[in-house]
Amino acid sequence: MLITLADYRRIYSTIHSLLVADSVNSHDASMLFSVYGAQILKRHYGIAALPVVGSAAYHLGLQAKILAFGEYQSGHLQSNDRQHHWWVEADGWIIDFMAPLFPVLVKRSGKEAHIEPWMMQKPMHKVKKTLSAVQNKGDFLLVKNDPLASQKMSQMVTEKAHIQRGKLALDWFVKTPKKMSSPLTVKFEGNLDASKKKLIPYKSFLVSGSW
Repeated sequence: MLITLADYRRIYSTIHSLLVADSVNSHDASMLFSVYGAQILKRHYGIAALPVVGSAAYHLGLQAKILAFGEYQSGHLQSNDRQHHWWVEADGWIIDFMAPLFPVLVKRSGKEAHIEPWMMQKPMHKVKKTLSAVQNKGDFLLVKNDPLASQKMSQMVTEKAHIQRGKLALDWFVKTPKKMSSPLTVKFEGNLDASKKKLIPYKSFLVSGSW
């Protein structure tokens, strides 16, 4: 693995704590987990990491089967401005920092399936080439969309709240086994009332396995 399960849990929990405290729209969560996660990997681990967007499909077992992000067109899963997913590519590895929320996404899709909030970290060479090849638990398909990435990143840099939250994630994060300081006292800019301080508790999220 590129990072340990403890590292992954700490990065996920740091970002998740910030997003929950700021009531971030769920449509933005995938991008922010990827962008902030890549930034943390660069600063705190010295890993060259890149946030990537596109279509994606994960096989989560026989109960939930395939969790897909994108639209089916001409027999293919394609990404667009409305339907897409983000992940991180780093040193030959794929890391999806939103994976512990897969159980929530499966439930929202209407499926009654027991899914564990696990880590997604796989060697890049294990990416399947076609959706039909995603047949067994742990199989996954990722198809990059570089023009969409440029569009979304250009939009993100105009959002002051997203930028400030990313800086908070970088400054707040400490590597295990050090303890995270909690609560974090901040003032959010943008749409929130910047005149009021907010206390953000760090909540360690249980991630006990991996896909």
